[in-house]
Amino acid sequence: MTQQGAAGTPEPQFIDVQRREITLRTMSSEDGVETLAIEKLVRGGESKRLMLLNKFDAQQLKDALDDYLKTIYSKELAGLNTTLSPKDMLELFGEDDN
Repeated sequence: MTQQGAAGTPEPQFIDVQRREITLRTMSSEDGVETLAIEKLVRGGESKRLMLLNKFDAQQLKDALDDYLKTIYSKELAGLNTTLSPKDMLELFGEDDN
């Protein structure tokens, strides 16, 4: 799920509102249970785990994200523009502390 960069470091899937480079990768335990690791890239190309989800956790997160997106899209359709520029996001959420 994670793509490797030129130096073997993972390429981020996206950058969040705190300017963190986020990677996702599927991991498999010794007993074959697959989990989803959500990590941020830190200085030196290392990663720091933010979340580790099993399929039930991932479904709950998906449902929460779906609810969030429905709320945001319905506000936009109602004429309430909730889109923030990168500068606005930086002012509201700040930089990541690592």
